[in-house]
Amino acid sequence: MTATIASLMKRVQAILEWWNGTRPARALTRYSQANGGLLCGGIAYSAIFSLFAGLTIGYTVFMSVLGTNTELRDSLLKSIDSALPGLIQVGGGDGLINPDTLVMSTGFTLASIIAVVVLLVSAISCMGAIRSSVRVMFGLPPGGGNALLAKARELGAFVTVGLTLLVSAGLGIVLSSATGWLLGLLGIEDTSKVLLPLAGAAVSFVIDMGTFALVVVLLAGIRPPRKDLLAGSALAAVAFGVIRFLGTSVVARGAEANPIVASFAAIVTLLIWINLSARIVLTAAAFTANLPLEILKRQADEKVALDAIIAAREGRPLAPPARPEPMPDDARPAASWARRSAALTVAALAGFLVGRRRP
Repeated sequence: MTATIASLMKRVQAILEWWNGTRPARALTRYSQANGGLLCGGIAYSAIFSLFAGLTIGYTVFMSVLGTNTELRDSLLKSIDSALPGLIQVGGGDGLINPDTLVMSTGFTLASIIAVVVLLVSAISCMGAIRSSVRVMFGLPPGGGNALLAKARELGAFVTVGLTLLVSAGLGIVLSSATGWLLGLLGIEDTSKVLLPLAGAAVSFVIDMGTFALVVVLLAGIRPPRKDLLAGSALAAVAFGVIRFLGTSVVARGAEANPIVASFAAIVTLLIWINLSARIVLTAAAFTANLPLEILKRQADEKVALDAIIAAREGRPLAPPARPEPMPDDARPAASWARRSAALTVAALAGFLVGRRRP
């Protein structure tokens, strides 16, 4: 019986050691060490205040240049709704913002120029939060060099995101027309209901991969190995595809069921959606970083040392490590509560298995 319990404990320990050394486990460890949940909360909070400013600038520029193309405009609004469900009113449906209110109708005056600058600074503030958080996942300082270069990267990322939405809208129109024409040419129009969603999912997958890669390389200023970047981009694209397929119904269910936040459930749903998207980005960034287990263990030890330094600065006494009292030779040290529970569980399981084998 004792040998069976010891063997099972060794197997469980071996499995845990194997899991801790795998790449997904190391990514989750890095995410936890870097306070990923706290960083995602900051990104979501910053994004809420940046969304209206970014949409106002982007949609005003779009309407000034390509606003006469109704089909492209509708496709762009659908792309925005796909990325941020419940934010824009599409086709007379529900939404927090009416697209018509996003267009700045004032002329080029000093007041309008100042307003544009203020909106632009507000819009790229979220990019700054994402940039710092991604760099932290790679173990790099949040600042990352020249402040002007950092703002240029944030502005470039903001423009890239806007162009990505526009390209996604254009590809949606081209894909729908080209697929319908090709299937009609081949005489298999009935399969369009299956092929069109698959083709759209494939295009979204490629766009999501490219967007994540641009966030890491362009925004954060990091150049990881190509293999790691492709792996992280694919992970982010798959995760975004899953939450896009599930939609906001899963996210909104908890908000609508809470009577405290039911009156503003749409804003809470949007906040949760952005937070979930930020978690995907940072987890994929930690996966791309691919930090060795030895570095993660060393950083954990450094965190313990840092906590001790902070406690000393605050004047809190540091408790010395507990030393076991001398015990007789025939006495056995008492196991911890966790070890006792584990031993009892394994013993019960082993006894059940042995009892079943007996006739």
